[in-house]
This record gives sequence, structure tokens and C-alpha cells, in this order.
Amino acid sequence: MNQWSDPVRPLEGVRIADLTWLLAGAGGPRLLASLGAEVIRIEWRDRLDFLRYMPPFAPLTNQGTEKAGAMELAGLDKSSVKSVNRAGYFNDINAGKKGISLNMGHPKGRELFKRLVAVSDVVVEAFTAETMRKWGLGYEALREIKSDIIYVQQPGWGYKGPYVKFASYGPIAQAVSGLTEQSGLPAPYPPAGWGFSYMDWSGAYYCALTMLCAIYYKKRTGKGQYIDCSQVEPGIYMTGSAILDYVTNGRHYQRTGNRSPFKPAAPHGAYRCAGEDRVLSSPSTQHPTPSTHWIAIAVTNDEEWRALVREMGDPAWTRNEKFATLAARIHNQDELDRLIGEWTQNKDPFALQERLQQAGVPAGVCQTAQDRVERDPQLQHLQWLIPLLHSEIGTWPVKDVPFHFTNATVNQGGPTERAAPCYGEDSDYVYGELLKLTTQERAELEREGVI
Repeated sequence: MNQWSDPVRPLEGVRIADLTWLLAGAGGPRLLASLGAEVIRIEWRDRLDFLRYMPPFAPLTNQGTEKAGAMELAGLDKSSVKSVNRAGYFNDINAGKKGISLNMGHPKGRELFKRLVAVSDVVVEAFTAETMRKWGLGYEALREIKSDIIYVQQPGWGYKGPYVKFASYGPIAQAVSGLTEQSGLPAPYPPAGWGFSYMDWSGAYYCALTMLCAIYYKKRTGKGQYIDCSQVEPGIYMTGSAILDYVTNGRHYQRTGNRSPFKPAAPHGAYRCAGEDRVLSSPSTQHPTPSTHWIAIAVTNDEEWRALVREMGDPAWTRNEKFATLAARIHNQDELDRLIGEWTQNKDPFALQERLQQAGVPAGVCQTAQDRVERDPQLQHLQWLIPLLHSEIGTWPVKDVPFHFTNATVNQGGPTERAAPCYGEDSDYVYGELLKLTTQERAELEREGVI
């Protein structure tokens, strides 16, 4: 929040019943929570979000000097997790939300959910396509409860079609969309894909966008909306140039590695630098992996090339006809990359980034997570991490939203002004204040395994 912000949040008064999990589903409501929507995260202890078990974990107070590092996923054992409230990914992705325990597999649980729908504006879920319908909670059933309800489904493959029963995760959606095939070194090397589950965040952004559009539509017309928001389709829209080239020219996309496939540029790549090896390790890693420093450099015209030559000290090889023009440099990229790498290999990447940028050469350090959290002055200035209070962990940083409003309060603390909810943390508020259950009714539902 900045000094010009008004205390009012843009989506104040909007309530979302959140049945999502993992990132692709839960990331959409996360963004709306930052805008002020009251997001109520619905969970049940027998089928908790897997992210509650996924490392890294915030350390327990009695763990002494043990760091909050990652564990090897291959050795992950749910029974070894001391608390389901301390997982870093879950707490980051669900910051700003409220949370309740509710057994949707129990008939009485579904009846309670209907009562929550009656006082909500949006229902969003990320189950497989037929789950809600099998529970008797499809869109038509929800409309009977609340005629202007907004219902967002986010199955991996969409609600209809031959793949409707298929399961999907971010890397699968990425592969089917074509993004994985387009990423990596040229043939004969295999597709590399993008290591992070990129389509999870992309799916989350589209989910948030559709909810915002439906809320605006409802404000204008008084009508609700059903939204089928698959995870695969957003990836297809990121492959537009490849699709256009094939449809128009019958030409298949060829992977280019780090080289620019469209805008002519040379040098254009990531080059090894000097510096102390950064070690990637975790409490369970027996063989730490050195992480080399790299810098990305992209030169798209002769002016930038001349500036780079000056910074390199005008070496004799730069005056060779093979590097005299952009076209010539592109034709001789292999040799050019080798020579640029020989120059950068004994340079500090951060000092080199500053030096090249000052000279007008586009360049940036290939930063690790540690660099982004602890070192980058620009990210620190943008306050991309926001400290939020967590009921069990204490104050802990999470990613803030990547935008700032001048006349409204927008941050990832949302209306709760805290990090993610502990399991069932807001059950008193939801079942007591919102749904008006008596203490006796709640006790009976607890005994029956409903809440």
C-alpha cells in the first residue's frame, strides 16, 4: 500500500466461495482477495490441498538453527509433516483468504455449502469437469439457490469435449498447448519445456480476469454467469505466431534456444560470468549443486553493438567482417557467442549488468531466487514481497500483487490483512456469523464429520 491509497478496496463487499486447490485454481481467487473480495477457502481434512504438504516449510520454533529450506519431493511423506499450516507454497498462494473446514462428500456438507452459496457472489472450483454436477451442484442447481450467482469452472481440459474426463496439471496443459514443444534447443535435442509450472499462473490470471468481467457484467445487468475456463486454452494463445506461420505458410516452428526467433538480434543469449559459486541445497540434499552466474545480453542494432564493443575494450576480433553488420553477426552466431562468453567469464554479473545498461546495451543478470529476495535493489524498491501475519507462523513475507493503485487499497493481505488461513481458521465466523448455526448445531455437525 502506498501513501496515496484510499482505505477502500475495489472489490469490497464481494464474497467468493472458493473450492479451488493447487495453483491454477487457487491463484485466481488470490488476486481478487488482493482487490478486497472476501474469499472463503473451503477444505476438508481427509483431502487437503497437496500444497499443504509440499516443501519448503516455515521452521518450527523449537527447531533451533534449522533453516526453512526445501525438501526433496521424492522423499516427501505426508506423515512427516508436523503441521499442515506451515507450507510455503500454500501460504503464499492463499494469502488474504479466509478458510473453513467442510466435508463436501457428506450430504449435510453439501447442504451447508448451498447456504454459503446463498450469501455469496461467486463460486469458483477446479475439480474435474463432472464433480460438481455429480454432487447436484451444477450451474442450474446453483442458480436455483441464487439466481445471479457467478459460477467459474476451471477443469484442465474444459467442461465439454472428448478429453473432458482427463486430469491435468500445469506441465500437462503446457505440453498440450504447444508451449513445451516450442521451448528448448533446436532439433535433434528434445523439447525442454519451461521448468516452472508456467500454465498454473497463466490459468490463474485468466480465471481472475473472467471473474472480474462477470462481476462487472452482474453490476451492469443484475445477471449471473457461468464460465468454463480451461487451463489448456490460455497456453494456445501464447503460441499465436507459430500457429499463424503454419496456417499461412505451412511452416513448422523450429526451436531456437536462447536466440531470438523473430526480432533479429546477435549476440542474444545467456553468458557465463565470474563470482563465488552459489550452492543450491536443502536439508535433505547430500550433494549440493553449484549454481553458476550468468548474464543475458541482447543486441538488436549496430548502435548497441558499437556500445558493447567499446565496453569490451575494442578487441581486434570485433573488426572482422564476420561481425560488421547485424546480418553477419546472426550468420556467425556460434562463434560470436563463444567470443562473448570468453569476455564475460571473468566479470561479476551484477557489475557487468550496471555497466552495460549505462552504456545502452540491454543486459540483465540471470537471477536466482536468493538474488531476487535478498539482493535486487529494484525489486526491493517495488516492495514485491509484503510481510503478512500468519496465525501460526508469525510475520512472514509473501509475493505482493504486481500492480499498485493510487486511489484504493490493494495488497495481498486482502480484507483479512493476513497471510493464508490455518486449516478451518474462520469456521467460527462463517458458521456462526454468516450461516447463523447455533453452538449445538455446530457440535452435532462436528460429531458427524461434516465440519
